[in-house]
Amino acid sequence: MANYTFEKIYAKLEEIEKILSNAGEEEIKNQEKRVIEIRSQMDQLINWWLKVEEKINDLENKYGLELPEESFDGFPDLEEWAEKLGIDNELFDNQLNEEQICDTHLLERKDLFYILEDVEGIWSFRRGLGYFDLSMMKEAADEFRKVVEKEPDFLMGHFYLGMAYSEMEKYEKALREFRLVLSLSENGNLNAVIHNCKGNIYAELGKFNKAMEEFLKALEYDEKFIDIYFNLGATYYNMGRFQESIENFEKTLDYYQEDWELYYYMGKAYGNLGKFQEAIEYMEKAVGVNPGDCIIRLELGVLYELTGQKNKARLQYQKIKENN
Repeated sequence: MANYTFEKIYAKLEEIEKILSNAGEEEIKNQEKRVIEIRSQMDQLINWWLKVEEKINDLENKYGLELPEESFDGFPDLEEWAEKLGIDNELFDNQLNEEQICDTHLLERKDLFYILEDVEGIWSFRRGLGYFDLSMMKEAADEFRKVVEKEPDFLMGHFYLGMAYSEMEKYEKALREFRLVLSLSENGNLNAVIHNCKGNIYAELGKFNKAMEEFLKALEYDEKFIDIYFNLGATYYNMGRFQESIENFEKTLDYYQEDWELYYYMGKAYGNLGKFQEAIEYMEKAVGVNPGDCIIRLELGVLYELTGQKNKARLQYQKIKENN
């Protein structure tokens, strides 16, 4: 029954996406209301889910129920965490089995997979993840704070608390959590993720030199982390280092073929270098992916004018009027 409900909700979102791809301003507003209604519905579902989780926990403790171990383990599935963090699954080819993980000496390790021992901490972490996935960051941060207060060595608690703070634009608090994780973590892939997160914060603050330093540190841990090359490209662009921007963006082209921002900023970078034909090529790709964006069309129209293609420029300006 629950799966059926979620499938229906997701189907509605896919339907909305199709409508939005060719929608005008009035229709976008209509679909926006539908998205808000779906978000509200999901908020109600998560509240009921949390109540159910707490009731199950209460029944287990009160009556000594022997519930399946896999439902109440204190550690994440390694492959699942690998996917969440963008970590190469080869890292876990020799992953520990359950008996090995519960071995006493491994509990002393201050790494990514430190075991949560406190039952309330486990539930707070799960609730935090639920709120985080719903973009309810204040609630998520409240739960993750409870986790790290009870289990200060649980690095994933600090990591997600930092992520929640970052989404709330509480950047100093986020950086504090990320620094703590880096000081304890011996997991190179997690460290790459943390440096990338710090870089994003510095970029948001306009501190592009510090952002670049963080992204480069991330690559020292994981040179296959594709997101970092995109972030470096954007950072170099904001620093006016357009050739370096392009070189980093190019490394992501095979992975982000439907990302209009990638094409747009490559077009802008080439334009700033005076390479108008290359700029047009990528700006046309950006329009192809995001045809309703007037700014892209305006940029493309200007590029056409600069290369003497007046008719094509007028066509772009006409499209802008139609969209408005």
